[in-house]
Parts: sequence; structure tokens; C-alpha cells
Amino acid sequence: MVDRLADGAALLEMHGITKAFPGVVALDNVDFDVRAGEVHGLVGENGAGKSTLMKVLSGAEAPGGGEIRIDGVVVANATPLRMIELGVAVIYQELMQAPHLTVAENVFLGRLPRTRFGTVDWRSLHKECVAVTDRLGFHVDPRARLGNLSVAQRQMVEIASALSRNARIVVLDEPSAALGGSELEKLFAIIRRLAGEGVAFIYISHRLQEVFTICDRVTVLRDGSVVASRPVNEVDRRR
Repeated sequence: MVDRLADGAALLEMHGITKAFPGVVALDNVDFDVRAGEVHGLVGENGAGKSTLMKVLSGAEAPGGGEIRIDGVVVANATPLRMIELGVAVIYQELMQAPHLTVAENVFLGRLPRTRFGTVDWRSLHKECVAVTDRLGFHVDPRARLGNLSVAQRQMVEIASALSRNARIVVLDEPSAALGGSELEKLFAIIRRLAGEGVAFIYISHRLQEVFTICDRVTVLRDGSVVASRPVNEVDRRR
């Protein structure tokens, strides 16, 4: 995939991003980009700046300097809602879900389809949920209570929710932390399928073997600065 994407225009560009907190420079002139259909690994020790960079991307934190471009257009005054509208979805290690609700209600949380009488259109909701989960190759009863699902299944529901909002840039923050071997393979299969459709992924992980397995490029952060950004086939585990 790296060769195919080598000359492609970046879907997301972050240029000269800075962010400081009292006594700490969290991000120091960081450049980062990702292309459509690419899986871009973001690695570094705890405190390197990975989470802060993604908070800036999601609109949760305002940068002290620099700019974000999506499709070559500068995003001014980014907010969480604006970034969602632009197709950015961040799936955190601690899933932001309502386990007492159904799968379908979680996929379309805050966006439930309504009938002309203002009540929930359950038939449309379940139909739309199945359409999204089928795209993932993830088959689950849309009426199932989320709290009864496994962690891996709940993660799939979160990805389905992102797709239902037409996400084009999906950030996965340590997605394998609670997954077993077969569950991780299923996740990788879904990532590959969606990347083949043009969805871009930012894959944050401390597990280097996963980076070499699923990522096309890898960027390394250290103390808030980029120390390297390379195609994965140009680096080895030791480097």
C-alpha cells in the first residue's frame, strides 16, 4: 500500500503544531500528515505528545500555533463538532459508550431517526445500523444491549458509529489493549477493508509488532517533537 500512496495528496496535514501547558511544552513544531487509504502509525513513550496531538486534531485542545488542513483547506477555530463534520473520528482506549442502550442506539447516539410524529423510527434505526455493521463485516443484532457484548464487539460498534457519521480520518488509540489474538486479526481485517475504501487511519500503539503488521508509515514522537517519519518497510524493530 505504501508504494501506491507514495505520491498521493495528503487528506490531513498538520503543520508546525505547538502546544504548551504550564511548565511543559507538549508539542514543539510538529508536522504530521495522513493520506486517504493509509494506515499511519503514531508511536512514542508516554508523555511524548501523541494524545495531545490527537486532542488538537479532534478540536478538544486549541493549538498554540500551527495549522490543520483537510483536503488542502485550512481548518480555522477547530471544535469537536466541526472536526466531526469534517470526517474526523477519535476512538479512545476507554470507549465512550452507553452500555445500557442497544447497539443501534449507540451507533446513532444523539442522531436517532424520527418519524413525522417526532418519535424514534425504530425500523429505520435498525435498518441503518445493519447497513453500517454489514459494511464492517460485523454481524450483530442491532437490538442487543451493548453491555452484553465483548470488548472487541463494543469496539466494532464504536467504529460503526464513526462510519455512520461518514468519518474519513479515524484515530485508533491503543485499540489492541483489551483484545486477544483472533480479535486483533478481525480488527486488522476491518482496518484493511476500510482503508481499501479510502478511509485514513491513525494507529496509536506501544506494540511495535502491530505497527509493522498493519501500518504503511510510522511517525515517532519524543518529548513533543517528531524524530522520524518513514514508510514501515524502511525501518526495523531495533531502529
